[in-house]
Amino acid sequence: MVSWILEDGVFGCSMAPLATEIRKQGHNVKIVDYTRGITDYQRFFPQTECVIFYGSLYIAEQILSWDLSWTPGIIGTIEHYHCTAYYPHLKPWLLNAGGYILPLSELSSSVVEKPKLLFNLEQSKRLFIRPNSPLKPFAGSLYSPREVTDLDSFMKRHYLEDPNILVVVAPEQSIEAEWRVIIAQGQILCASQYRQIEKPYYQSGMPEIVRQVAEAVAQQQWQPDPIWVLDLCCSGNLAYVLEINFLSCSALYQCDLSLVVREASEAAWKRWVQKQQGI
Repeated sequence: MVSWILEDGVFGCSMAPLATEIRKQGHNVKIVDYTRGITDYQRFFPQTECVIFYGSLYIAEQILSWDLSWTPGIIGTIEHYHCTAYYPHLKPWLLNAGGYILPLSELSSSVVEKPKLLFNLEQSKRLFIRPNSPLKPFAGSLYSPREVTDLDSFMKRHYLEDPNILVVVAPEQSIEAEWRVIIAQGQILCASQYRQIEKPYYQSGMPEIVRQVAEAVAQQQWQPDPIWVLDLCCSGNLAYVLEINFLSCSALYQCDLSLVVREASEAAWKRWVQKQQGI
């Protein structure tokens, strides 16, 4: 039996359907609910139990920093989700394959002093910038070159302390639609569209052009975890990889909850058993 901790409302919706499915499959579940003051999640289950947390990056970081002995605690080997870790493996399918990864301070100075070392900024009114870290100290977004040159303002705007954090930077590209795909054991488990022309749009499944890329990525040798999240998009009538994410902090949209609970619980239980056996 696996024990789940859910953070209610974190993805803009109730966790009730997910909690119902977890109980239906015979597992324990507790809900962190800040609106009701139920936040003492460290005491929900003994630290020797097989526990999965599902919710915000904020609590995920706390669980990681406090070094709780839950197994697995977080569904996701965090170091595998840094862009520097997975970009080399997924480069053939990446939307931002032509971008760069460099310190924020270096990007800021390069925009002013050496723009052609990056790309032709004169032809790109905005730049896509996101953090290298999967814990996302700021959200990836589009910025004008002028916004990037004022490093102090950029850092204050995003509550950043380290000017040398690694960021990904790439020219702006149009994106028609986006999908979230859950990969398990090298296979597509389920999928959901979540955006259409920059607006929320939810429906299960994905078109064939997106499925082909998802299958190619799922079947390649490198896998960040037994179960993980792949985000894809369509741009210029072609499908690309946007990014990957770890399951514990990824919205499921219209993905099949029964499949996700089953595979995540099995992966967590297997890891817990291996720990008990000292493997």
